[in-house]
Amino acid sequence: MKKSEIIIFSLFLSLNIYAQNITNTLGASGMFSIKDGTTEYLSLSQSTGFLSLNRSLVLPNTTSSGLGVIYKGTERFLYNYGSGNTFLGLNSGNFTMTGFNNTTVGIATLQSNTSGSSNSAFGFYALLTNSTGSDNSAFGTYALRGNSTGSDNSAFGTNALFTNSTGQANSAFGNAALIFNSTGANNSAFGSWALFYNSTGTSNSAFGSNALRNNSTGYNNSAFGNYALNSNGTGTRNTSVGYKSLYSNTSGFQNTAVGDSALYKNTGNYNTALGYNAGSNVTTGANLTLIGIDANPSTPTAIDQITLGNQFVQSLRCNVQTITSLSDVRDKKNITDLTLGLEFITKLKPRQFNWDKRDWYEGGISDGSKVQETPTAGFIAQEFDEIQKSENAEWLNLVLKDNPDKWEATYGNLLPVMVKAIQELKTEKDVEIAKLVEENKQLRSEVENMKLIKEQLTEILGLKEELIQQITLLKSKDGDEKVKYSSAGNQKEE
Repeated sequence: MKKSEIIIFSLFLSLNIYAQNITNTLGASGMFSIKDGTTEYLSLSQSTGFLSLNRSLVLPNTTSSGLGVIYKGTERFLYNYGSGNTFLGLNSGNFTMTGFNNTTVGIATLQSNTSGSSNSAFGFYALLTNSTGSDNSAFGTYALRGNSTGSDNSAFGTNALFTNSTGQANSAFGNAALIFNSTGANNSAFGSWALFYNSTGTSNSAFGSNALRNNSTGYNNSAFGNYALNSNGTGTRNTSVGYKSLYSNTSGFQNTAVGDSALYKNTGNYNTALGYNAGSNVTTGANLTLIGIDANPSTPTAIDQITLGNQFVQSLRCNVQTITSLSDVRDKKNITDLTLGLEFITKLKPRQFNWDKRDWYEGGISDGSKVQETPTAGFIAQEFDEIQKSENAEWLNLVLKDNPDKWEATYGNLLPVMVKAIQELKTEKDVEIAKLVEENKQLRSEVENMKLIKEQLTEILGLKEELIQQITLLKSKDGDEKVKYSSAGNQKEE
């Protein structure tokens, strides 16, 4: 330093010791600096007002509010109180906590922390009320704001896990994801508003905007796709994959929907739908299996049905030709011989026809313009129904009338009746064959008798021929004697 600068600096120090107020005035464009012969360590520019520090600023470890703290105004701004803690943000952290390895960036982050450790908070009011919760990560304004004792939570996004207090092991990624969760645990929400209203529900997984948005206490649900399981509140163990799949489900449980809008209106239970729009008309139906695009049951409230494909399906293909079903005698009671058989079958009316489905037309009214050219064979449901009623056999269930506007036929239920009819035909045939066999025996016996008679006749004819020859010979030798004898005889008679 120059001698004049040393004098001024000494004067500055002396004034600092004995005076309470010190004012140093810089002239226009003046510069205050501290340096050695070649290096400037600190400078203050009058023209810009900037204070430049050209070396490191060393702060002691913070042990109280009065040591090692950088303030902004009257509010703490940066310090490292405790073991492994770093606090950056107005009034973030505190000077009483015992927790360690916490890192915060943002206003009031981890402000209430006591013994919570290994937490990371980045964003305005992130983890604001956390006290003993540990291993939480909050990134975003108000992320995990209300958490107190919950641990192992991860919140990424504005308001993510906002209300969580004691919930454990939740993951929220997206604006307002799991915002109202309080005690629910093991939930995963990825997407804006995902699991938005969840409060105590556990083990839910939501991937997509508004997925499981209204879930409150439902648990073990999985939703993948925007608005998947959107309305679910208390429903449990549902799986939804696809845009708006299971959208309207509220309390239905154990449903599985895969495909855009699959089971869209569903509120029932135990339903499975696979394919675009599959099961989209189901409401309170239960135990339905619907496979294929637009595959739907007979009615929205149907139960215990399987539907393969939509109205355009022309064939069902499989490597085997039959379906195996339960038929164990231990599961059956009141077993008797079937009385329906040949007489019932003969009353059926096999038909040839051309399909002209109402579903193919706008408004569901056929005008005949879309009738199929190739005919097919089958039965008419209404005619089936008439025969069932007339024979007191509606228990055969040959006709499904769940939907009064579209009757369906169950051809397979005719198989036992057809078998019975074949058995009856066989019985009649067996009787006829036995009769024919008996008649054949009689005929053979008569034929044998006729052969014997023929042989006897042949023998008699032979004897007759021989006798005639002998008589002829005798006539030729003794003709005259016979004449004489004859005349003598006549004379004697006379």
